[in-house]
Amino acid sequence: MFAKQIMSSTFVRSCRNTHKNASNTMLAQRSNHNLNHISTRISFQRNFSSKSTAESITKANIGFIGLGNMGLPMCLNLLHHKNDPSSKQQQQLVMDSITAFDINEEALSKAEMAGAKPVSSLKDLLIETTPQKQHDPSSSSDVEGNEDLASSNVIITMLPDCKSVEKVINELITTSSNLHGPNPPPSLTFIDCSSISPSLSIELHSLAKSHGHIMLDAPVSGGVSGATNATLTFMVGGQSSTLHQTKPLLEIMGKNIMHCGDDGMGIVAKLCNNMALASQMIGISEAMNLGDSLGIDPNTLAKVMNVSTAKCWSGEVNNPHPEVEGKSGVLRPALNEYEGGFGTGLMLKDVRLAVRAGESAGVALPVAGLSKELYGMVDGRGLGRKDFGIMMQFLSGKV
Repeated sequence: MFAKQIMSSTFVRSCRNTHKNASNTMLAQRSNHNLNHISTRISFQRNFSSKSTAESITKANIGFIGLGNMGLPMCLNLLHHKNDPSSKQQQQLVMDSITAFDINEEALSKAEMAGAKPVSSLKDLLIETTPQKQHDPSSSSDVEGNEDLASSNVIITMLPDCKSVEKVINELITTSSNLHGPNPPPSLTFIDCSSISPSLSIELHSLAKSHGHIMLDAPVSGGVSGATNATLTFMVGGQSSTLHQTKPLLEIMGKNIMHCGDDGMGIVAKLCNNMALASQMIGISEAMNLGDSLGIDPNTLAKVMNVSTAKCWSGEVNNPHPEVEGKSGVLRPALNEYEGGFGTGLMLKDVRLAVRAGESAGVALPVAGLSKELYGMVDGRGLGRKDFGIMMQFLSGKV
């Protein structure tokens, strides 16, 4: 019944009208955005003209903010390589310190046990990440515009929503400016791995640059297993020179580091990917439910689909059926009562952001609109923390 309600003529009609309603303002919006972007880029080039050589970072102080299902294993991978002198990445990049912050004390304790320095405030994280250096008049590194690119103060954020990211980065920038008194604050390199709106990401890029800092938006794909096994895909937006500088750091946490374009384009790639993934999981869930009803063994059906045209991540890596056998040593969320995966609430957030971006761009997204409604219903049942593969149980009427 809920599917019929969602796909009512009103819903379909609204999708068809999306492009028409937005087309009158698209050119003006894009023109304003382009002017703002050009102005920002000119300002950036003026402030950082001496940093065009894009030398890779070889030494860094790391601050990590956000130790959730994804952030904690990412941080643990950094700590592992910091403490393993035999690792290839450790030989390329020396991490002097890794400081961690999260409001979840249990997660913070796990990071501490692995070697991170825990702090209880963003101010303390800045103090640890940007140790003040004594001024040496004879040192060329103290000359304005001649900062040593081989050393960097990097802050990685992996936070759950737009509000959290905006608050944290604004506070970090403000606190950094106040922390060093009359002296100019040390340049920070922000790497935001959160999923937020493209417009907010672009605003934060501009804010960071206006205060002498650098930023990349670098959301990830690969789920908890990818974060744990350091096989994540990073979709990076921002200056290619900044990506080159920080790539050794990202390679510790991921396998594929992909530059997607200018500021905010990493976020755009992530939202497009997750919008497709949300619909993909619904399709796999429906197929597995139909297979159950018609009597085929779920393992047989999964094997057939995984070597046929229905092969996809939701069917092969994160199959939502609790009776489909998992790979050796891998506890798939469906085998663990849908715990430990990519939360339904987070998927709902990403699909909402994608649909909202589509509305702003005048793009009709009827399938994404249906996905948003379905995941909203699952979240409304109090299942927002369960892996989004629980959609299968919802569609079968079991939850």
